[in-house]
Amino acid sequence: MLPEIINEVYAATKNADAAKQFSDWSQSASFDAAVKAYADCHRDPNIDDSFIRTLGQLDRYYLGVFLCNRHDMLHPWIYERCREVEEQRDGRLDLWARFHYKSSIITFLGTVQEVLCNPNITIGLLSFSARQAKPFLRQIMQEFDSNEKLKNLYNDILWEKPRLQAPKWAENEGICVRRSANPKEQTIEAHGLVDGQPTGRHFDLIIYDDVVVQESVSTPEQIAKTTTQWELSLNLGSTHSPRYQYAGTRYSY
Repeated sequence: MLPEIINEVYAATKNADAAKQFSDWSQSASFDAAVKAYADCHRDPNIDDSFIRTLGQLDRYYLGVFLCNRHDMLHPWIYERCREVEEQRDGRLDLWARFHYKSSIITFLGTVQEVLCNPNITIGLLSFSARQAKPFLRQIMQEFDSNEKLKNLYNDILWEKPRLQAPKWAENEGICVRRSANPKEQTIEAHGLVDGQPTGRHFDLIIYDDVVVQESVSTPEQIAKTTTQWELSLNLGSTHSPRYQYAGTRYSY
């Protein structure tokens, strides 16, 4: 299923509409067919920035490989997992082994894509502790700060010099992109679930990544504490149709 782009950041050109049709097709295309089609688009003189911009908003795999330069993701298995996640983003628990790109696809690229489709969104990244959640935010900060291709394509959303221009741009407090709304939450924040869970925050989307770690399943008491903290964290969701996504690794069977 393609994500929804809010009107104020949709390019609204014929090429943008063509990119939407292309994205619909690519969701069920094979790896080889999709990669060939991406390359053909880049060679087509009729393709402009509005096409590339819209394709990056709608196609997570294209966003990762071609706009975020994640050439390490050029693999059929990773492509298929990306399509699997895109098919149903919310309310799913993705338990994958280590080094199988779950955080790259769900937490990193998923968060970037959500912001590019709707800069007014508020996203909470939750891990077992705040210390473990901050590297996810740091990676996104670095992408928004240094990826000139992204900043040029989405200059109505991303700051040219975020460390100087953004109202907030820090691992501890979160980051704020260009947006028309003014919620108290930043665009993206990183917090702990068991250690460092915030209060008084309400996010449109909460992404749980590695909220269960090896040291949290050693005893029944630790398991119960993690479960209780997860139940409490559901209150961090927005009062209007909150969304939840989960990525992790099995530690106890």
